[in-house]
Amino acid sequence: MSPKDEAAHLVEEGKPLDDQRAYRRALGQFATGVAIITASTGDELAGVTANSFTSVSLDPPLVLWSLETKAQSLPVFREATHFAVNVLSADQVALSTRFARSSADKFKAVEWRSGMGGAPLIKGVAAHFECRREAEYEGGDHVILIGRVDRFSRFDREVLVFAHGRYGLSVDHPAIDVARRTLVETGDPHPLDDFLLPLMFRAYEQLSGAFERHREAEGLTINQSRILACLAAHPGSSIETLSRLSYVGQATAEDAVAALLSSGLAAMRPPGVIDITADGRARLHGIVTRARAFEAEKLAGIREADVAALRRALAALGKVSSE
Repeated sequence: MSPKDEAAHLVEEGKPLDDQRAYRRALGQFATGVAIITASTGDELAGVTANSFTSVSLDPPLVLWSLETKAQSLPVFREATHFAVNVLSADQVALSTRFARSSADKFKAVEWRSGMGGAPLIKGVAAHFECRREAEYEGGDHVILIGRVDRFSRFDREVLVFAHGRYGLSVDHPAIDVARRTLVETGDPHPLDDFLLPLMFRAYEQLSGAFERHREAEGLTINQSRILACLAAHPGSSIETLSRLSYVGQATAEDAVAALLSSGLAAMRPPGVIDITADGRARLHGIVTRARAFEAEKLAGIREADVAALRRALAALGKVSSE
C-alpha cells in the first residue's frame, strides 16, 4: 500500500495524553474477548468486567488482567487467595454491562457456584479459569494481577467479542468461506455452513460494511447512529441505559454521546440524562431514508415472501434471546 493510500485511511493520530478518548478508540481496533473476573473474601463478593485478560505463560500456566486502582472491589481481589476468570459467551452481553458498572448487587439473580478459594464461577460462560494469586504490579492508574491457573473448564459455546467499542461475535473470514464453497462443490460440505449464527453474522458484516459510506455521508459513525436511534426511541436516557440498549461499551457510549452533544444532535437535561434534538431527529431521518433505500436495493433479488419470512424469524429469535 502506498503512503497516499495509507493517508487516505487515516482517521486520527496523536499523543495519548493529548487526547485520551482518541487513544482509547485506537486501542479499540484490537479485538478482545470479554471476561468477568470474580473473587470473594468471607461474605463479600467482587466481580468486574475486563477485556485485559491474557495468557502470560504456559509453563507455568500464568495469566494476567488489570484493575483500576480506584476500583471499589480492589481490596477484595487483593485479600482473596484466588480469582476466577469467567470468559463470557455470545448471549451474555447483559452480564458484561452489568458487571462493568459500580453496583452493590451485581450478583443478584446471577447463577453461579463457588470455585477454588470461593471465587464465583458464573454459569453459561464459554470458559472458566480458576487462578491462585501469584503476583501484583503497579501499572500507572491500574494494578496488574497475575494468577497461576489451577483448574480450567471449556464449554461448547460461542464466545463474546469486543472490538471498535461494541460487542460482536467471532465469525470466519470471507476467505475461509471461499474454501468452504470449494468443499461444497466437491461434495464435502462444512458442517457449519447451514447454522444460523454464522449465516446471520456473515450477512451483518457484509451489509454493515457496505452501508458505511451512507453513515459517513450523514456525518455519523456506526456507534453514534446507534446511540441516536436509541435516543429517538428512549428520550431522557442515561449513558448507562444507552450503553445497554445499543450493545456498546460504556466508554464507547460516552464518546458517542460527547460527539452528538458537540454537534447539537443531542442535549443534556437534568438530572444528567440525554435527549435527542430536532437536528438529531432530522439527521436520524436522513439515515433511516438511506437505510430503507439500501435495504430495498439489497433485497431486490429475493422474493417478498422470503423476506417476510426472514423478518418474522429474526423478530422471533430476538424476542426469545431477550427473555
